[in-house]
Amino acid sequence: MHIDPSSVRLVDAFKIRHTLDSDFSTFHGHSTEISRYYMPKYYIPEGEWWLDARLKDEKDFFLTLESLERPKHIAAGTMFRKYLAKRLLKPGPTPNFIEHRELHLFFRLVIVDGAIVRQYLDPEFTQGGHHLVYPYIPKGEIWIEKAVRPKERPFILNHELVERRLMSRGTSYDAAHEYATAAEKDLRRQHGGFYPTEDYYPWSKLTDRQIRDKFYVHEHPTT
Repeated sequence: MHIDPSSVRLVDAFKIRHTLDSDFSTFHGHSTEISRYYMPKYYIPEGEWWLDARLKDEKDFFLTLESLERPKHIAAGTMFRKYLAKRLLKPGPTPNFIEHRELHLFFRLVIVDGAIVRQYLDPEFTQGGHHLVYPYIPKGEIWIEKAVRPKERPFILNHELVERRLMSRGTSYDAAHEYATAAEKDLRRQHGGFYPTEDYYPWSKLTDRQIRDKFYVHEHPTT
């Protein structure tokens, strides 16, 4: 699938996750497919692709990633991830990608350079993760990429901890992710977040275009 680079719009991903779709990660296009149950991106206009403005330097990488279609002989899931890795990962030793470590009671929080992780370890790594989803992450560590704003890290961390706890008890990833997403949204609400399903939605009188305009950015966010 070819994506016209001019169709890419930079957006404030934090604001999207805090007011509309907590499953918006890095780079998405319009979608209404039921099978994409992690909230189809119906709100993105057809013909547009939205890129987290904090990752604008990786635009070419994400364009290439999304343009790769799964060959018919390769099954979805793990096999396709291996296919992407073979096509996109750079050879040679992995540069240092550790930005910061924090030791907590039951885990170690590691802030990583997501761009390096995507280039050398996993093209699909985004925001954060743990070893039960990403086998290259050491057991006991939670990774969050440095592009995530510091004020947003507690929400991503909470998601990963809930998801990891449930998966360690035998819950499937898909179910654990759903529960973790609900917990993440509740925490966001406690810190100013809101979503269209709520009784009091502050943007209820705005048009779709006016709401979208709140997400578009023209400069790299710095806070």
